[in-house]
Amino acid sequence: MSETGKRKLFFIFLCLAALAAAGISWAEGGFGGGRGGLKQGLAYFADSYACPGTPVHVELLNYGLFSQPSFTWQADGETVGQDAPAYTPDEGDLGKMLTVTVRADGYEEVSLSLFCSRLPVLYVDVEDGAAVATKKDYQNASYVLQGAGEYRKYQYEGETQIKGRGNTSWLLEKKPYKLKLEEKENLLGMGDNRHWVLLANDTDPSLMRNTLSFQAAGEMGLVSMKTCWVELVLNGKYEGNYQLCQQIRPGEDRVPVTDLEEIAHQAAQECVNREMIAPEYLEELKETLENDLSWLTSRTFRFHETDYQLPADFSVPAITGGFILEIDEYFDEPSRFETSRQQPVMFHSPVNAWSNLELMDYAMYYVQAIEDAIYAPDHHTEWQGASVHYSDLIDMDSLVKYWLVSEFFCNEDLGKKSVYLYKDTEGKAYMGPVWDMDWSSGGSENTRKYDQWATLAFSSGAQQFMWYKELVKDPGFLERAHALYHEYRYIFEEMVSDGGTIDQYYDYLYESGIANDGRWNTDGAFVREVQEVLKPWLQNRLAWMDRQFQSLQSLSASLNPQEGSSGAEAAQ
Repeated sequence: MSETGKRKLFFIFLCLAALAAAGISWAEGGFGGGRGGLKQGLAYFADSYACPGTPVHVELLNYGLFSQPSFTWQADGETVGQDAPAYTPDEGDLGKMLTVTVRADGYEEVSLSLFCSRLPVLYVDVEDGAAVATKKDYQNASYVLQGAGEYRKYQYEGETQIKGRGNTSWLLEKKPYKLKLEEKENLLGMGDNRHWVLLANDTDPSLMRNTLSFQAAGEMGLVSMKTCWVELVLNGKYEGNYQLCQQIRPGEDRVPVTDLEEIAHQAAQECVNREMIAPEYLEELKETLENDLSWLTSRTFRFHETDYQLPADFSVPAITGGFILEIDEYFDEPSRFETSRQQPVMFHSPVNAWSNLELMDYAMYYVQAIEDAIYAPDHHTEWQGASVHYSDLIDMDSLVKYWLVSEFFCNEDLGKKSVYLYKDTEGKAYMGPVWDMDWSSGGSENTRKYDQWATLAFSSGAQQFMWYKELVKDPGFLERAHALYHEYRYIFEEMVSDGGTIDQYYDYLYESGIANDGRWNTDGAFVREVQEVLKPWLQNRLAWMDRQFQSLQSLSASLNPQEGSSGAEAAQ
């Protein structure tokens, strides 16, 4: 052997020794192992995404120097290629898991997997391969998010925490999840944030209802959470089609209210900057101030058995807003209250509003004033010494637009749960964002009829006294609803027309919908739900609503039928 060859061989042995010292072997998860099966030991996928027509390559580190490796490529267990370190997927591979197995004498065989899709693919690997078993406690995990199509430029890899989420949806077989990233990321162009949710859409085989309603609300000008469909691979196993979605939180590109929890973090940082608290206690202090918000009004806090005063020049916002509230009959958040008409209201943010009685009282009295004005004969009430109309307290257009979206989809949960409103430290309250619309538009037993008003048809629990039952009696509300329906009707028309939004989404999601059906044993459900339920139901719904909205008089007659008739009969 030449001297050059000896030096190369010596260098290789040094590398292998370093790997061994680091505890990395061929079959272990070194070099990013635990990343959704994309890297394993000394092998990894050189290409970030699997899509038809583009070769996928396997790269090997130090492998093949002593032995010639062999490669077997499979798509969902069926062999599709051999003896080459690259494979080019075709259309038939969409919605399938591509696996390459590499073998060579003297090495343990290793298998890498990559999901083939038109959609972005999210790989999440929980520490120790553990199942996500609770929605209470986070579990450490790593993630890789690979963009596709219009999202191809977006690629992410990092650490996260994951836990379950939802109420009814958490009890279903296909689980929804909450992600808290280690660092803020602009996932798929939806804005920098650490907090994201994965909606499972288990009860919606079309996979579309939430996305369609969110987008309709956004196009009307309501605050709306951005969302993208992804394929989820959890602990190496394909779990189906999910909605990666912004979590409802304060933020410039989310809900536009002052983030009181972020103010707590800023206050903690300022105390460290002023050397009031040692830097090593910063994270603990952030948590302390976030959990106990009494300092917002007292400007004092207690930390490690010592009382502190906030710096005099640190600006603290007024407690006249900065909150996101949710009307929800689960009534299971730590900060909550009921109105005089039994509307269960919870603080979605800040979660620990209960720790500041002034903040709790302000929100409680403000919401009560809205309700009192809605139910008053002249729709006025007294607020802070003045007589005000309900539209002085909560934005009228947001009230109407929220109602129009909810009625177009005939949301079974309208007034029952997942009904959000928000208020900043100045100005009025606003309705939104629209959320949790999977039980709508013919997708549940109670919404099979397209010719009924959700406002009149549903009266379960908190819905008995939902505000909209009273608002539809107000000529002012109906007049604005009539005007805004005709202004924004084109959004609904574009959705249901041939070649429109639903048809476009159907084509985009087709392979993913089929794969999701296969994962959850709902053979054919995606195609049937879109073609036989969702689209025709919404087409019929739009035609029915057009008849109700022919005139202000027909709208009023439909929503306020004579005793013994129904809203479905009043304006046929």
